[in-house]
Amino acid sequence: MTNLLESMREQLLQFGVVGAFGALCFGCGYLIAFIVTRDGFRHEMIKRRRAHYDWQTGKFEWGEPPKKEESRYPVER
Repeated sequence: MTNLLESMREQLLQFGVVGAFGALCFGCGYLIAFIVTRDGFRHEMIKRRRAHYDWQTGKFEWGEPPKKEESRYPVER
């Protein structure tokens, strides 16, 4: 009887380890897919001129890029 309980405990521990490893792999794959999809979407929106990168703030902004005379950041000469 004791032998049976030990083997069941070991088997349950093995299932737990395999399940945790599977969850870790799934989470990492999901995270990588999200990052790749987000970057692809961002590049597509930049190509379509729906978003642009503001070099002064270091962020991507939606909408048309500001025209030279309408810039929020005046150029000092």
